[in-house]
Amino acid sequence: MWTQQRGFSLFEMIVVTALTSLIGVWSATTWVQQTEDAASEAMGRWLITVKESVDQMLVRQADFLTGLSVTGSGSGIYQNIWRPSLSELAGAGHLSKGFSLRAPLNYDVSIKVLKPHGLCLTQGCKLEALTIAAPKQAQDHQASTMTRIGKILASFKGQGASVTQLSPERVRGPTVDLPNPPEPDMLQLPIGSIVLQSFFDSSAQASFLRQGEQRDVQLGAHLNVMGRLAVGGALSAAGRISSSEHLQLAAVAQQGAACEGEGLIAQSSTKGLLVCQAGVWQTSTKSSGGRYIDNTISSCHSPQELIIDMRNPLTGDCSCPDGYKPQLMSVWRYPFHSYNEFYTYLCLN
Repeated sequence: MWTQQRGFSLFEMIVVTALTSLIGVWSATTWVQQTEDAASEAMGRWLITVKESVDQMLVRQADFLTGLSVTGSGSGIYQNIWRPSLSELAGAGHLSKGFSLRAPLNYDVSIKVLKPHGLCLTQGCKLEALTIAAPKQAQDHQASTMTRIGKILASFKGQGASVTQLSPERVRGPTVDLPNPPEPDMLQLPIGSIVLQSFFDSSAQASFLRQGEQRDVQLGAHLNVMGRLAVGGALSAAGRISSSEHLQLAAVAQQGAACEGEGLIAQSSTKGLLVCQAGVWQTSTKSSGGRYIDNTISSCHSPQELIIDMRNPLTGDCSCPDGYKPQLMSVWRYPFHSYNEFYTYLCLN
């Protein structure tokens, strides 16, 4: 009596093992690809955030970058505003506090602000910046695959460009076509590099005044200042200058000294006001330089029977200020004194 034997033949075992191996390989490959796709998408989103921070920086620093103002350069934040770093952008508040400064993939990320051209000081001009992600040597092969490049570019919605094996001499994208390198002072970007452009048109702001203004500004009507008006240089007016308050002069000059600028007004080094006339600081009016009383016996500093101070209040001495000459006004003595005469002088110029 024959007994029926059941089981798998060797061939069947080989087929099953092969299929199981293929399924495992396929699953592992799919998992690896999904991981790569997720990393590529994360890289794209990360770069978009960096690009948006560069956009903000261009807007905030536009006046300085175009030469319209000497302020707003971010001194103390940017070591070189034409080459800002990610940490500097974060320090300036253009990146959130928790933003990772390390790219999700192994890329070197740099930012280059291009020098503006055109009539920036009058009509405004366009500011441009490049955010560049260049793969490191360990990433060369994987970064050059169209799968990764496509995934990263898809995150930009047409705003980015890349260097591919098809055209390594160009940086191309849906809306970008630049030479490689993009600027003469840059090195050629390796295959797999990603580039994002930032723009800001400063012409919309060219008609406004700003802090640290470097242009000669002309106003067609009145300028009303409710607070203090501080002028660091010369102030000139074709019409009258009026003030409902006091006019304070800080400049001090010495009478008789040389001056430049007919009609300039300054404080006298002694007292009063001086006017620049014929190249010499002169008093504006024939004013008195004070008075003092002298006597024949002793100096006006010595105690006398007079109860008044005999010194000139303008000099604190028995003398006249510079530019004034003493004029004898009277000579007198007490009726009961025959030995001491008093001389009253008035200082005039």
